[in-house]
Amino acid sequence: MAGFIQRQKRNYRVAITRAAVNNFLFNLTAQYDSIYTVALGAGSVELGAVNSIGNGVAALIAVPVGWLVDRYGFKRFYVLGTGLLAGVALIYALAPSWQAIIAATMLYTVALRLTGTGCSVISADSVGNKDRATAQNLCAAFRSILAMVAPLLAAPVVTAFGGMTVEGIRPLYAIRFVGYALVFLFVATRLTDVRNGHEAGIKPGLVSGFRQLLGGSALLKKWVIISSLTYLPAVMTPPFLQVFAHEVKGADQYVLGAMATATILARLVFGIPLGRLADRIGRKKVIYLLAPLWYASHLLLIFSFSPVTLILAGALWTFYHIDSGVAGAMALELVPVEEMGRWSGLQALFRGMVAIPAPILAGVIWERLGPSYVFLVPLAVDLLIRIPLLTTVPETLHMTKRSES
Repeated sequence: MAGFIQRQKRNYRVAITRAAVNNFLFNLTAQYDSIYTVALGAGSVELGAVNSIGNGVAALIAVPVGWLVDRYGFKRFYVLGTGLLAGVALIYALAPSWQAIIAATMLYTVALRLTGTGCSVISADSVGNKDRATAQNLCAAFRSILAMVAPLLAAPVVTAFGGMTVEGIRPLYAIRFVGYALVFLFVATRLTDVRNGHEAGIKPGLVSGFRQLLGGSALLKKWVIISSLTYLPAVMTPPFLQVFAHEVKGADQYVLGAMATATILARLVFGIPLGRLADRIGRKKVIYLLAPLWYASHLLLIFSFSPVTLILAGALWTFYHIDSGVAGAMALELVPVEEMGRWSGLQALFRGMVAIPAPILAGVIWERLGPSYVFLVPLAVDLLIRIPLLTTVPETLHMTKRSES
């Protein structure tokens, strides 16, 4: 792993460092965000509205942000997004009421759109084709390592300041603010801009730029659908996973914690080796290999009869995340780097169209058909639609990018 990191360009090392620290800071408060919002006066409806607004903003800005990145350069927006994350933490730290969290959520959505593709875009520019799936999964592994540590450090801070109350949780956001301010300085001084449309003198208009990107390419149009379907399980099932395990299967807080830990540990154990395997034998083969494993996660959850099987279901769920990471590596080969901003924006737009209705649809399915169907529907969609569609696209390992063909 050390040798792999060392032979990459500095930008990649900056990206994985920033991603790891970002995940640490995020997970300091992730398990407290909803509790904090409710403690500030929000009810369940208001809490749901806050999340819906975030998904809506994400879909709305996806396309223009992608175009702006290609037009004006990646670095300035990546640095800006990191600075906005510091602003989000500051709003949380000073929030007088739950309404302030709406502003923080909207700002966070913008920041995430500006920075969320950092590892992908930088990997496309700084990492060779044969290493890209590994690079994606290594970035995720670094994020996972610190994600495990953060909650353990956050708990005593909350306890020291009064427990699960506004004043007990608020100091964590102050820590996040200081952390993001330092990350902002690190990225601003260490990152160099990637090769893109700005550097190449490409300045298409917003609409014409996306028309030029797709340009009659059936492969890109098909991949937009595959990307959206790949994203469906990530937005449809996680909001209900812990509720199902607790209310339907009787899991207590210790089992729920063990399930989350099992997911992260499995990612650390399998993420990098499977990324290397994808870079050796082909990305599609590894996706075909991993799909049944995360299907088994859903089936184990539904038919679980003990805490052990619930924890195993949590461990197997990590294979969905590895699957989607390998699919993301495939997407990097479909367009040249100078079009990567628009390409990621286009994918994010269609993913947003999935992300907004999917949780609501899952809630309706939960009430009308039964809780188990929340986990069976995305499995069926993947098996019957995404995988057959994936068989119709070429393997991207060793593919010559469109601009070079």
